Amino acid sequence: MQPLVASALRLCPILCVLVLLVACAPQPLTITREPTTLRLVAADSCGPLAEEMAGAYEEVFPWVTVEVEVFNSSEAEELLRAGAVDLALLSWLGEGADEAPLWLYSFARDGIAVVVHPAVPLEETGLMHLQGIFRGHVQEWGGVVLAVVSREEGSGTRAAFEDGVMGELLVTPSGVVMPSSEAVLEYVARTPGAIGYVSTLWLGGSAGGSVRVLPVEAALPTPDALADDSYPLPRQLYLAATAEPTGEARAFAQWMLGAEGQAIAGGMLNWEPLGPEN
Repeated sequence: MQPLVASALRLCPILCVLVLLVACAPQPLTITREPTTLRLVAADSCGPLAEEMAGAYEEVFPWVTVEVEVFNSSEAEELLRAGAVDLALLSWLGEGADEAPLWLYSFARDGIAVVVHPAVPLEETGLMHLQGIFRGHVQEWGGVVLAVVSREEGSGTRAAFEDGVMGELLVTPSGVVMPSSEAVLEYVARTPGAIGYVSTLWLGGSAGGSVRVLPVEAALPTPDALADDSYPLPRQLYLAATAEPTGEARAFAQWMLGAEGQAIAGGMLNWEPLGPEN
């Protein structure tokens, strides 16, 4: 037994040195991030996308809270210019001559989709035919009285529709005016004869599945048709700031314009058309 005791005593200093070396070795550095809030305003058409982006970003960067507010595009731009938010997702740009230029980056190619109640007998339309309907000159089709549904003043979707379809002509005053894309879809879905328009970003949700999307000039607003300009009512969606973003706003912008953010945008721009038989 004595040799074993002696050996153990000789090993003790070595073990102590090893313990000290392990204790003094560099340990992984844990960095505690300071909680921060990013303020984001979105045009109504970009609302669902903004919420999806915010949730995904907070999962990747849990110390960041992304606050999202949704207004029409004109109001969203006003909030951005007033300094009330850090970034904006805009569907239409104001044309005020006195306004300072914004920092802008196109993040998606959207389209204005023409939607009808499933019972409307129209199978397709064209720009001139659509203009006649929204002017009130074409009031029925196949024995069904048409009910025109439009958006409120300041809506980027309304501005894009009127620019592409109406030109200088006015929408009929007998049309129903709705304050949001969701309200348009809900009204069209429950009103026989209703015809309106929304961003393609709204077609993938539950409300979008209750209406039928009409081909315009023989094309549906699919991502491919928007990319090759075969659909006649395309538009760009913009990430905007009053100046080139810095800090957390810059990090969010880079993420949104990168692979992960673009995958989310691409997924929301895909939708399944509801056939005429429905």
